[in-house]
Amino acid sequence: MLLTVIRVLLCAASAAGLCFFIWPMSVNVINIGNIAAAVFCVWLFVMCCKPLHQFFKGLFCRFALTRALYYLINGCFIAFAVMGVAMSALMIYGMNQAPVRGSTAVVLGAQVLPSGNPSTILRGRIEAAEKYLTENPEAKAVLSGGQGIGEPMSEAQCMYNNLVEKGIAPERLHIEDKSTNTAENLKFSDKIIRQEGLSPDLALITDGFHQERARIIANQLGLKGQIGAYNAATDIKYAPTYFVREWFGIPYQLVLKHT
Repeated sequence: MLLTVIRVLLCAASAAGLCFFIWPMSVNVINIGNIAAAVFCVWLFVMCCKPLHQFFKGLFCRFALTRALYYLINGCFIAFAVMGVAMSALMIYGMNQAPVRGSTAVVLGAQVLPSGNPSTILRGRIEAAEKYLTENPEAKAVLSGGQGIGEPMSEAQCMYNNLVEKGIAPERLHIEDKSTNTAENLKFSDKIIRQEGLSPDLALITDGFHQERARIIANQLGLKGQIGAYNAATDIKYAPTYFVREWFGIPYQLVLKHT
């Protein structure tokens, strides 16, 4: 009875998860995060739905080669789940490292829409930056992000315009508009911080899912000072997809990416 209840709950969870990961695809947000997670949800549903599980097991286990393939596929999905738990724990740790008082805010860029307005992700980071600078009136910020394809202005300039409109004094804001990725965001921002004599302690303003990888990159670059996290709110439509994407991004940064 208990096993049946668990199976039903897991089937429901996998079906709900599949909907969450397909949802961003409707607005052309497609990456390894929602693709891998959607496939995992389908696998979990099949494994937990007893008739489907028995059908596929019987189909694959008729021959030695297909039986080996069946167990290999299952092993890969189990490894994916274990990796997800480990990466999630690391990410939760990273997003809960509060910045020390007086830290310089480094706001990491995201897409600017063709209209010149910030994307949903960038808007969240701008709002977080406004909140941090309001709560810490002595702090200054480096707004980091270059101009990508299809963007009418640099991400840094878009952030600057919006923060000034919200009442943040322009002299508290420094623009870094040459970077094209997180490593360059941090490297070029650090140069401005040193040139302007700002506090080397950082409050990284980005989405929570991005904090741990940004922290890893900062350490790889040898940045001085304490690295703290100040999290932007992430739209529920995108949060699961980008969260899972970081399960791949963090190991890549640790093992394969040399900065």
